[in-house]
Amino acid sequence: MDFFNVLIADDEENIRNGLKCIIDWEKLGCRICGEAANGKDAISQIIDLRPDLVILDIKMPGFNGIEVLSQVRTYFSSDPSQMPAVLILSGYSDFDYAQKTMNLGAAGYLLKPVNEVELEKKVTEIIHKISENRKLSESSKNAVQLQVRDFIVRILQTGVVGELSGLKETKFFSDCNNVDYTCILFDISKCDSVTENSIKDNIENIFSFFTFQTLSFSSYLAIFIKSSNEPAISNCLERLSKNLENKVFVTKSHGNSGLEGILSSYKQAVELQKYKFYFSRKSYLSSEILEATEKSDDFIDISSFVDQLLFCIETYDKVKLEEIEAELNKAFFNYEMAETVVKKNIISCIVELRNKIIAKYPEREISDGETFEIIPKILDAISYESVFIYFKNVLNNFIENFNFNTADSVIIKVISYIKNNYTSPDIRLENLGDLFNCNSAYLGKKFKKYTGKQFNTFLDELRIEDAKEKLLHSDLKVYQISKLVGYSNTDYFFMKFKKCTGLTPKEYKKGIEEGKN
Repeated sequence: MDFFNVLIADDEENIRNGLKCIIDWEKLGCRICGEAANGKDAISQIIDLRPDLVILDIKMPGFNGIEVLSQVRTYFSSDPSQMPAVLILSGYSDFDYAQKTMNLGAAGYLLKPVNEVELEKKVTEIIHKISENRKLSESSKNAVQLQVRDFIVRILQTGVVGELSGLKETKFFSDCNNVDYTCILFDISKCDSVTENSIKDNIENIFSFFTFQTLSFSSYLAIFIKSSNEPAISNCLERLSKNLENKVFVTKSHGNSGLEGILSSYKQAVELQKYKFYFSRKSYLSSEILEATEKSDDFIDISSFVDQLLFCIETYDKVKLEEIEAELNKAFFNYEMAETVVKKNIISCIVELRNKIIAKYPEREISDGETFEIIPKILDAISYESVFIYFKNVLNNFIENFNFNTADSVIIKVISYIKNNYTSPDIRLENLGDLFNCNSAYLGKKFKKYTGKQFNTFLDELRIEDAKEKLLHSDLKVYQISKLVGYSNTDYFFMKFKKCTGLTPKEYKKGIEEGKN
């Protein structure tokens, strides 16, 4: 229940106390909000407390009742609706004073000593009148508000700024050519009525010091603020966004001058809404924030990133993987790129990486179920952040497939790595030691113990087996095959081939062909 606030102003304390107790104020829908013992204090409290009704003694020290009433009327002259009703208390000898207060707009007067029946009757009459005036004022205010909103909607729908006619004196449109209008847009397309009403309540509370209008559309709730104080608007919007906890996407235009500014501000806020996919986790998005945000180039070399990711997965290098993920995050983030394109790029990266892993490590059981369950989630995701989280989950699943928890885990990883990279001329024990964070001499001993072969012997056998296949199933020259299997020096390749097979490459190929014949 909303109570009517009552201020009692009398220099005699026993009278003030008596007035507080003489009738049941709560029954009348009232409560005592304050009391004053002199005229000066009465003026101060009326201005600060904004009571609905003042019970004012005609004779008080400092300022008498007439002076109090006169000064209060002057103070509220710019907005008479804020002026409280005043009930004068006077003695028989003060009757002339009482008449003067009536001329100044007092709602009535009572003679001292106050009769409780008369006081209750008079207060009831005044409260009823205040209530009726409020209803009329609210009705008139709502009618004007409706006209203002209709005018704004007409501007937005037609793109034409018409004549203000009778709206020139309203708060929202007064001096409109010399002020800025800012539009803040809330995406309420996924909101229920409770959330929407909560947003409206927050707007009313937080932006109460501004002159503004709110409009509801099918997908948006718009607030148009009449102010050139951009920092103050941004500060209020920060507070509002914290209350909303990212439940809705919010965009803010910069200030635009005049009635045309209403339309241009709205267009700016709508344009920023298309970046929701990339900025949904921002408290709000403005043109300034967008311009300050770094975006990637349009071209992304996915294959290059796939090779780097594969190397990290093979070597179980989680630190390096996180570094590449950070690079990929920058590479994929381009707010001017369509949502479908960035999703396609990320899915392409996943599929290409998966195919390379399977091609190089057919013995590994890569869970396609987990991988391909995430792809529909990526397609349905409503934010870039959630898409990239899904992507990182896939990479984590891949790399954990290469993690071993055994005493020989390092050697197993080294062997797996050699089998898939033996064609590199740089594959040496020293390099492998650096790669897997262990001493190369220790690595050589562990390798021999685990495989029964020296590292170089194991590497040569892999290369020579590959060379045999290429000699039999291609028309490549020997020097070409030498380089393809990892030997940059062709003479050295000859020597190794003969040591392993007892034949030169040409003799081997000829012997196999003759054997077939």
